[in-house]
Amino acid sequence: MSPTPLLDQRVVVVLGKGGVGKSVVSAALGMRAVAAGKRAIVAECGGAESMATLFDRPGVGYSGAELSPGLHALSITPDQAVEEYLIRMLKFRLLYEVVFRNRYVEPFMNGVLGLSDLISIGKVMDLEWSRADGTHGPDPQGPPQYDLVILDSPSTGHGLSLLRAPQTIMDITRVGPLHNNARMIRDLLADRTRVSVLLVTLAEEMPINETIELHAELAEKVDIEIAGVVVNGVPPKIFAQDDAAQHWEELQRLAEELGPQAQRVIADGQRGLRDRERAEHHIARLRESIDLPVAELPLLARRDLDPQSLLDLGEHLRWLK
Repeated sequence: MSPTPLLDQRVVVVLGKGGVGKSVVSAALGMRAVAAGKRAIVAECGGAESMATLFDRPGVGYSGAELSPGLHALSITPDQAVEEYLIRMLKFRLLYEVVFRNRYVEPFMNGVLGLSDLISIGKVMDLEWSRADGTHGPDPQGPPQYDLVILDSPSTGHGLSLLRAPQTIMDITRVGPLHNNARMIRDLLADRTRVSVLLVTLAEEMPINETIELHAELAEKVDIEIAGVVVNGVPPKIFAQDDAAQHWEELQRLAEELGPQAQRVIADGQRGLRDRERAEHHIARLRESIDLPVAELPLLARRDLDPQSLLDLGEHLRWLK
């Protein structure tokens, strides 16, 4: 069966190590979805507010807010996600406060059972279930509130534990409401027509190594579609590679005639060329190690990351069909 096109998925999990630009990729994917006529939401974990920062907006919080026409965001905190889930399941807030705010019960539920990880990824399922008329559930009838839910996941280790949480809880509980809820989340993640992972990395040795390891670990431990890899911050090409040597010789001769200032410009260009060569080497190794589509996002200055620049970056993701 051919993989579902990225923008036709219902949920895309953006996963990678810290510092590789997952939030930028999440925002760029969201802007591209909006440009394609879809309503999208980016869900961040652990109370992060990177989306609000990118769009120069106040924090969106757990209730969420619109960042740009058609693009929304919310920040998932474990405590609020657990509270929302348990109150919905128990029906009575007072019972939740008495039982699950107990100083002995709360650490057990969050620590030993890993409930916060399960309910955090469960919030993503809830967003996928949500309908424009305010209803939600596993068998919805009306049009979705959001066509695409993008999970801007925590860094590699925690992000992987979020995806593994449903199976972990199922193994612990065996039966009961929590087991059934975990199974529904696991089944959603395993549905290749609705959910996929997008790996994000940099064109550097350590991030590429970690991405190759993460791909292998995902394939072994989580039943989920991996759509492709985004290599973020790729240095630009200065010349067509075959012509580089000839061009540099000509520019160096010219620099000798023009003096020290031109020589400094040439030196900067040479560093840029070396950066590009190293990036191409690492990307080639990535392609050899992982049989997945690879999209390259160009290196941009932080000040350029306005909504239009994010949309431009999103166009580079068109290769991830």
